[in-house]
Amino acid sequence: MRFASTLRRAASGLALFAGLMSVTLPAQAQQDVDYSQVEASPALWHLGDADSDIYIFGTFHILPGDLDWQSDEVTTAFAASDILMLEADVHSPEAQQTMQALIPQLAFNPPGVSLTSMLDEEGRTLLAEIAPRLGASVASLEPMRPWFAQIVLTLGQMQQMGFDPNAGVEMALLAQRPEGMAMDYFETAEEQLGFMAGLSDDVQAAGLVEGLREMERLPEEIDNMVLAWAEGDMETVNTLFLEQMRDEAPEVYEAIIVRRNHNWVPQIIERLEGEGAYFIAVGAGHLPGEEGVIALLRDQGYTVERQ
Repeated sequence: MRFASTLRRAASGLALFAGLMSVTLPAQAQQDVDYSQVEASPALWHLGDADSDIYIFGTFHILPGDLDWQSDEVTTAFAASDILMLEADVHSPEAQQTMQALIPQLAFNPPGVSLTSMLDEEGRTLLAEIAPRLGASVASLEPMRPWFAQIVLTLGQMQQMGFDPNAGVEMALLAQRPEGMAMDYFETAEEQLGFMAGLSDDVQAAGLVEGLREMERLPEEIDNMVLAWAEGDMETVNTLFLEQMRDEAPEVYEAIIVRRNHNWVPQIIERLEGEGAYFIAVGAGHLPGEEGVIALLRDQGYTVERQ
């Protein structure tokens, strides 16, 4: 797993990965793992004081529809919470409208620049071979910047694996949110799009070509990550997701994971110092490791307990 896997992790670590489902490709499910047999117990943490409770839950933004990830601990914590806090608002009609307005600026090339013009000969050959397998044509991808083309192709392949955009954790939580539960966010939709769009064209193109080379390995990689998350094995999530990203592309790791984690922790502390019960749900890759949200909170002296 080289740099392409890193760019995939970067994309899947953003809530916009789920928010851009309108651009996914038609695909027929070909699921290899029987997720209906998985006894899920994903990791959940808690910190609190006299008048505040904060639950922190790591998510996957797109999941197999037959995976029942809602453990008793998660269900109880969610029911006890007054406020649901997500990475960013990418699901509301207002956010979708904002994202659709920004996509032409951030996800598409300027006039006269095509996707294939940014790739080497190997990349153009691989794109012509693989895109039709996922229901896309090269012509439909030509206007896109490499980061956006890779998200579209990755989502298409995940749907072929039987992953359902509507089965992601955030979508499920929003559907179950009781009347009166308030919403809160760490970031804006514009900021989310900017994390990927801000990568240099050379970095994006290299990631797309490597991703096309490794397309056959993606199903096994994704299955391993989802199974580790569902079983609460955050050490394996750290190894598969974060350590590889840090080693392969430290600049992406810094921008997508570390910087955002450090931005989020003061916001969590601010809410802890207020009142109420928060259920915080962010991408699972933000929680484990030395630079993860849990470790950063503990470094500042807070007691964060695994539930």
